[in-house]
Parts: sequence; C-alpha cells; structure tokens
Amino acid sequence: MRALKRWMLAGAVALSCLPQAAQAESEVDILLNMLVENGTLTAVQAGHVRREINETKEKRNALLAKELVPDSARNWKWNGDLRLRDEARNRQGTGNDTHRSRIRFRYGFEGTVSDELKATARIATGSTTDPISTNQNFDTFLNKKTIILDLANLEYTPSVPGISKASVVGGIMENPMWTVTPMVWDGDLSWDGVALKVSQELGPTTLFSNSGVFSLDTDETETAALWVTQVGASFKPFADAEEELMKNLKLTGALAYHDYRNVANSAKAGTDPITRESDNTSGAKNFNQLNPSIELASQVAELPFSLFGDWVHNASASSTGNDGYAVGVKLGKAAIPWSLTKGWEAGYMFERLERDAAFDEFVDSDFGGGGTNRRGNVAWITLAVLKNSTFGVKGFFRQDALNNFGSGASLTQEFREDRFQMDWVTKF
Repeated sequence: MRALKRWMLAGAVALSCLPQAAQAESEVDILLNMLVENGTLTAVQAGHVRREINETKEKRNALLAKELVPDSARNWKWNGDLRLRDEARNRQGTGNDTHRSRIRFRYGFEGTVSDELKATARIATGSTTDPISTNQNFDTFLNKKTIILDLANLEYTPSVPGISKASVVGGIMENPMWTVTPMVWDGDLSWDGVALKVSQELGPTTLFSNSGVFSLDTDETETAALWVTQVGASFKPFADAEEELMKNLKLTGALAYHDYRNVANSAKAGTDPITRESDNTSGAKNFNQLNPSIELASQVAELPFSLFGDWVHNASASSTGNDGYAVGVKLGKAAIPWSLTKGWEAGYMFERLERDAAFDEFVDSDFGGGGTNRRGNVAWITLAVLKNSTFGVKGFFRQDALNNFGSGASLTQEFREDRFQMDWVTKF
C-alpha cells in the first residue's frame, strides 16, 4: 500500500510538471480526489499536495523554459503593435473635408549583448519625407505599403560609482527627453544622433538629466543640428504613507533647452527655416527653445490620475508669437479588459502654440494637421477590450488666427478644424 501511495503521489507531481499542452490542471485534481476516495490520502493531505504543487509551479516552469530555450534566444525580446485608424476631418475657412482609413505597423527587438550593452532596432510603416508620421493611408488602389527603419541604436550602461544609472545611446532612437505632451515633439519622431542620460536616487527624490546632439542636415557647409539638454527631478514626499492618495503622490518637473544650429542655412530651408507648412515666419531664423514641463500624479481607489503642463518659449524669435503652452488632465489606464478601475483611460488637454514658438517640423502632427499657430482642445477615451488590445476615440478641436498670436490684431478671422480618430491598437 505504501509503495502504491508513493507511486500515485509521484504521478500527481509528474503530471503537474508536464507542459500545459500535454495535460490539464484538472487531471491532477482528479487523481488526488481518487486517492482521497480510496483512503490512500486524507483530504488534508491532498490539500497539502495541491498547495505544494501551486507554490512550485512557476519555479518548475522557469526551469523547464531555461532547458528548452537557449541562452542566446533569451537575451532577445521581440515586440510590436498594429494600429487601425479611421479618421474624419471637418474644416471651416480653408482646406477640404477628409475621411480616410490608415494603418501603422511597428515591430522590433531589444537584445542584451552584454551586462552593459543593449541593441535596439525597429521597422515601421511610414515614409522618408515625413519625420513625424508612421501612418500609411488606404488610398493607393491596394498597392503595398512602405516599411522603413524606425529605430536602430546601441545603449551602453556602465556601472559608475556614486551614480544610480548612466547610459549613452547612439543611433536612431526614441525621444530621449522626458515629456508630458506632444506639443513640441510628436510621438512618432525618431532622433538621429547621440544622447547621454543620467539619474540619481536620493531617498524619495530622483534627479535626472538628458542631453544630446542630433544631426538635421549635412548637405550644407554649415551643418544643421539640434542640441538639447534637460534637467529635472521626481519627488514622492509620502512614500511611506498608508493612505493610497498620499502614498502614490508623485511630482515630476523638468526644464529643457533646445538649440537649433544653422537651420536657416539648411539646403531644405531656402530663405526660411525648415517648415512643415510654412507656419514659422522668415523672422524666426533659428530656434532657442526653453521648455519647462510638470506633472502631478497619484491614484485613488486604484484609479490613476495626473495633472500636467507644458510651456515653450523661443528666445530667438521676436517679442510676439514666440510662446506656447498646453495643460491637461488624464484619468485611468486601459490595461485590463473591461475593468472598472484599470480598463479605461480618459483625458483632456488645451493647447495654444504661437507661430514662432517651436520648430514646426517636429510638433504634434495630429493637432490641426501639424505646424504652429494653433490653439484648441483635445479630448480622448480609450477602452481595454481584449487582452493587449484597446479601442479609443480622440477628438481635436482646433481654432487659430490667420496672423500671429499676441500681435494685437483682431482674432475675428479664424480657421477651424474638427478632427476625430477611432483607433484599434493591438500589441504583441
């Protein structure tokens, strides 16, 4: 009897170790129930076996995965996303109404070369003529869509005594700056150059710095380039509090300086700076942008929220038309399908961006079709509808003058655009 008992227990454990495809968890329960019914085990002993199996299941699965997957494969993480968009645009004053369907596809990897070096690369839909869009329209009579190199960089993170983290990134990278809105930098913009990122933890405070040099145009005698630097801090004053609101309270602020070099002399510029829709005036030959940003975040009843603000000032422009700001609020996070607290996100933002406040080639491409000399409202809601899939609706309600803001001229002549986007996004 004892031998039979040992063999049946061994069988239960063996079943629990098999891959999920080869056995169902309920088979273990069936076997344990049979042992209890014939008196081999008591109900308490069966409960102990179940508990032990559950407690060691993750460890056994990890060991099994380690045996099946070679080290070289475990060092690479592949990920991507696919976005299907339906967009409607209603213009008043100038331009045409538009209704279009669009697609964005991105896929790439992160590879750990060594403990200090990481390689990242990604391909995406898009074009080589628009730096702030990875969309492709469904308007080419079913022709194939263009795939481009979106990211390709190396990140070196050495161990530096006295510094929590320091890394150097070189190549084509995502925005190295901490940002709260796309007012100055569109989210699809890829940066070509080198960046230095440093952070230092001091108790409840984290100090950080982001700097970089990025090439814009090398066809001229005087190379056009962008130099950026940013310093900031993140502070959690009540990290040890028991109350949820205070425990998760986090204040982050940063001040950035963006120095555009020789953009007025670039081969692409002619007598004007590089412009997306000629929104910058000929008086703004260069851009020296001051860009402070701030965010206050916490959560209540497991519902995250944040208040944020962004401001930009171009010190190289004239005394008028050289400022911009955006303020907004965000509530929730669309992570768990149909969860009341973690299954949705909603937000609102007001933006006012004067004509020469920012380099208009790189600002948000969705707000009023891109460019500067814009003001208006943005509102959105996103629902988590399936695992790793969301559905969202976003509205842009733009109203801008046909002359510079702050010039003293009447704002009676206005150009309006209402834009609505419906997005299905699946990440994999």
